[in-house]
Amino acid sequence: MTQETPTTCRNCGQPLPPGALACPSCGALVYRERLESLSREGMIVEQSDPLRAAEVWAELLRLLPPESQQFVTVRQRIEALRQAAPSAAPFAPAGPKFDRLGVAFAKTGVSMLVSIVVYVLAMKKPEMSWMQAWTISIGFVLLILVHEMGHVVANLYFGVRSSPPIFIPFLGAVINLRQPFANAKVEAISGIGGPVAGTVGAIACFAWYWQTGSPDALRLAWFGFMMNLFNMLPVPPLDGGRVTAAVSPSIWILGLIGLGWLVYEDFRSGQDFSILVILLVIALPRIIATLKGRARQGPYFQIGRAAPVLIGAAYLALLAVLIVGRWYTERKLGMGKLM
Repeated sequence: MTQETPTTCRNCGQPLPPGALACPSCGALVYRERLESLSREGMIVEQSDPLRAAEVWAELLRLLPPESQQFVTVRQRIEALRQAAPSAAPFAPAGPKFDRLGVAFAKTGVSMLVSIVVYVLAMKKPEMSWMQAWTISIGFVLLILVHEMGHVVANLYFGVRSSPPIFIPFLGAVINLRQPFANAKVEAISGIGGPVAGTVGAIACFAWYWQTGSPDALRLAWFGFMMNLFNMLPVPPLDGGRVTAAVSPSIWILGLIGLGWLVYEDFRSGQDFSILVILLVIALPRIIATLKGRARQGPYFQIGRAAPVLIGAAYLALLAVLIVGRWYTERKLGMGKLM
């Protein structure tokens, strides 16, 4: 989250020079409240995830004067946590928040191009023209890009360090976070940003179909609704799991049931369900750890009473739009009942 910079010391009221981390008059730490919050979070997370705790302490380190004893102590603590995890790299100060624009464009653009070519080769059938294969493949990738840009915009707004979207054929795209979210509300807004943008993209494709009658546009609209609806499944690490964490992690149980039902349906119909099984394996440890209760007492979940209600309402409203959109496009495509 973007850190508000105080202009006067809250302890003595004296003006603070730009970039000050401690008051030159009384020595009080400028970001005391944020430091206390991060300290509490770091101590809680240490019990279950040393690497993530090290990232929390690193965030705290940037708000401490380098010459202070607290800075030395926290740095030593980070080193100890890193050494406790054998696979961890030695601690180094955090790099830039985001990739330079040219590097970001290169990462996203090249991976997009590779995905498009792979989709064209996989999709091309004798009854399909090359033009149609290229049109649908480019449309698929652009819809995924629109979805990912929803996350990018939210991360930029909150100052959350992350990579640009990296496309992986048949898996969509990923954005690698370079710092933990400040709390569940920030992560929920970042999480729902993708499906919101993706839904707008799907509606745009449907408007294209409405104006032109293009069957390719209708297929793309269906794909957009279907992709974003799947991502709204309330189970981490899907977007729906990130959103519902701010409402109540108990909702993840419904997500597990839904995921299990999808595995059963794919198994019964002879479709490949390996991705769903991998998702289930990834989701279970976090769900079990969170629902035990201890992790839910940390600062991450302290977001007030209004935020869960508003986030829950937004989640349900978007879910309704996606269900209706997918149902209607499937009806137009003659695909039968909603699966």
